Amino acid sequence: MIIETKNLTHKYSPGTPFEKVALEDINLQIAEGDYVGIIGHTGSGKSTLISHLNAILQPTTGQILVDGVDLWNCSKAERIATRFKVGLVFQYPEYQLFEETVYKDIAFGPKNMGLPEEEIDRRVRESLAFVGMKEECLERSPFDLSGGQKRRIAIAGVMALEPKVLVLDEPAAGLDPKGRDEILARLKEYHAQTGSTVLLVSHSMEDIAKNANTAVVMEQGRLKMHAPVEEVFAHANELSGMGLDVPQITRVFFSLKEKGFDVRTDIYTIEGAKKEILSCLRKGVGRK
Repeated sequence: MIIETKNLTHKYSPGTPFEKVALEDINLQIAEGDYVGIIGHTGSGKSTLISHLNAILQPTTGQILVDGVDLWNCSKAERIATRFKVGLVFQYPEYQLFEETVYKDIAFGPKNMGLPEEEIDRRVRESLAFVGMKEECLERSPFDLSGGQKRRIAIAGVMALEPKVLVLDEPAAGLDPKGRDEILARLKEYHAQTGSTVLLVSHSMEDIAKNANTAVVMEQGRLKMHAPVEEVFAHANELSGMGLDVPQITRVFFSLKEKGFDVRTDIYTIEGAKKEILSCLRKGVGRK
């Protein structure tokens, strides 16, 4: 497992009247190379969870292991080295841009790793290509770019670290539908080409359905589900009870089932719906 948490609990302001349990007894295993969607209502603990994965937060109790290394039971040098294995893209990462040029901004992380200039240059250009930007922009100020372009440059800066795990907190938040689709398509391509583990935090069930292989569902600081996406979305009523919505296409098939049609309900993509409808037509499936 590339990531493992054991009985992970985190409390904010412990021992004070403002104490709040943000995570409680989380036991989670993430397989190397998986694409994981992390979903949950606001305040469910998603952001607190991912902030533990490269030691931004320290557990109140429990353990976090990254590539077999216990982040809080190792040397400082090991912790720093392990942090580079988990690239974390916060929500609205474009606000973290600060360098004079796009090139310098993307190169900032690799430089801090002490890499030679040739390796830094390779990573900058490859990361830029991953996010769909042209090399002509490298000498431009990042502040002259559009909002969507800034978002891409910020993501490229984390990709340039070549982390074994790329974690993104609502990477498409605030973008128009076209920009949203482009960012998510680039991330899916990145996952396919690099084989890296990707963790995508999103409120959009459609985004998780289209991109992730596995889903993690959080509720009030607890881990409620961790299973393949189709298994998770098959629990539509339970998800609705948590204040979450399933993909629209899944709701359509649940409605068909309720009306007496003998169809599967673990359908969560348009392609899956197409296959199921064709299968039903071939079998002559109708109402029970």
